[in-house]
Amino acid sequence: MSLPRFYVSPMPPGGVVNLSPEDARHAQSVLRLKVGDKVQLFDGRGFEANGQIAALGRSAVQIEIARIEPVSRELRNKLELVMALPKGDRQKQLIDVLVQLGVDQLTPLECERSVAQPTDNAIERLQRSVIETCKQCGRNQLMKVNQPVSLSQLTAISDLDASLAHCDQPIKLYAHPYGACSPLIKQLTSLPKGFVHGRVVVGPEGGLTDLECDRLSQSGWTQVELGKRILRIETAAIMIAAAWATLDAELSII
Repeated sequence: MSLPRFYVSPMPPGGVVNLSPEDARHAQSVLRLKVGDKVQLFDGRGFEANGQIAALGRSAVQIEIARIEPVSRELRNKLELVMALPKGDRQKQLIDVLVQLGVDQLTPLECERSVAQPTDNAIERLQRSVIETCKQCGRNQLMKVNQPVSLSQLTAISDLDASLAHCDQPIKLYAHPYGACSPLIKQLTSLPKGFVHGRVVVGPEGGLTDLECDRLSQSGWTQVELGKRILRIETAAIMIAAAWATLDAELSII
């Protein structure tokens, strides 16, 4: 049985650390943990620590750290999803799955047909959801939730990447079901050896406009399609992340 996990950042190299008030209440009221019970801590930056409960208070829990070490459960090839956000509770469901699948970064995209707005409060909720899922799935590196970008800003970044002629430029794809494009899996299986970073755009439920597609294509993005059916935003993103993670696992075996 896995140990209860708690997020502590920054994490000291040893000694005693206090859980956040929210985690302390959860540890006592929900998990019913007692002094001496073993737990696991992570700092969201790749480090994991085993420890045990040293003391309990009304709304405080102290953990004595026994051992801290770097433990990576990340994909070898990093994936950034640049996407319009779905509405309501679907955002939390999206984050839950993307964190489990190992997505490195999520960048909200503001499009002409966007419905859900990536406000500061929305970004904060997404970041809290990332932590909660990392507790559950054993991931020690938080998926980064970036500040939103417009499509114009995104293509400007792409143009700058191209002008710098990096040897490590990201693979750039955008999912759109109409027009000339190739299947996602065909594009992924034809990627060059040694790639380390992919960036994939998922548009809003109304789809990217023709002008937005043209801007992406002109900035070096390759259009891909995800099948014969029109997918919801979160379904498209999860499909991309799952395909990427599967490919990454296969490459790690070779």
